[in-house]
Amino acid sequence: MAKIVKKKRRRLSFNGFAIILFSFSLLAWLASSLLVNTLNARLTMKIQTMNEELTVLKSQNQSLTYEISNLESKDRVYAAAAAADLDQVSDNIISVAGE
Repeated sequence: MAKIVKKKRRRLSFNGFAIILFSFSLLAWLASSLLVNTLNARLTMKIQTMNEELTVLKSQNQSLTYEISNLESKDRVYAAAAAADLDQVSDNIISVAGE
């Protein structure tokens, strides 16, 4: 007759638990460091593109400011009046004083 052998169930010892915990923590650290480095690189690229856009917008703003100041000048108005053969008569000028 055959002998019945019962297998003993292996219990996880403290050392085994520590090794498993260390392995999972190592994998989590590697995954998180890769994720953080990838996100950091993306953010750096976004910052660079935003700075380039900011530089372009500043130059456009400066050129528009210069154009506005040219449009506001009295010399331009006088030149347009002279081109249209208009004369400035000082008798027709009325000054209104504010309060």
